[in-house]
Amino acid sequence: IEARKNTRRLLAAFIALRQSRPEARLIIAGGASLLPHDAEAQAFRDAAAAAGLAIGPGEAIVPTGPVPDAWMPALYRAADVVAMPSLVEGFGLAALEGLACGTPVVVSAIAPFTEHFGEHDVAWADPLQSSSVAAALERALQRGRHAEPPAVCRRHAWPASAARHEAIYRDFIDSRDDTHARDALPAALAG
Repeated sequence: IEARKNTRRLLAAFIALRQSRPEARLIIAGGASLLPHDAEAQAFRDAAAAAGLAIGPGEAIVPTGPVPDAWMPALYRAADVVAMPSLVEGFGLAALEGLACGTPVVVSAIAPFTEHFGEHDVAWADPLQSSSVAAALERALQRGRHAEPPAVCRRHAWPASAARHEAIYRDFIDSRDDTHARDALPAALAG
């Protein structure tokens, strides 16, 4: 529950969504951070309480705390939608992981999402408008699960990413006339 993750607007969107889907639950996975988010978490709890929503296991809102990486695919597959209406995001790996697991995804119409997702990969939301986030949640839920991950998942798969990084490293080394640096490369890269 962080300001940059836009959790309070996501909560407002969730409250709106529950008008038509009263069984909906908001699972907030993760929570490890080096920065203090106590004030944001308290404001989130206050907003949930004002809406009559309880927080905890078996309740409408369930914060999991940190989740082991090995559990994430099962969590993505169990979700009806992955929501990342972030105000600031580094890359959005969780959105790609959700899509790779067949789960529809809601993201903010901001960079970095706009840099790698296409028009039909995700449900877009204006992160400053909880009504837009709610509408995107509804669109994603109506869209439902997909049988095959979209092409964006293949473009950003680990082997493709590793190949792009290798090419960058090779270009850098080749641009330097430094035999010592080239000799220090592992055999697989030195080619």
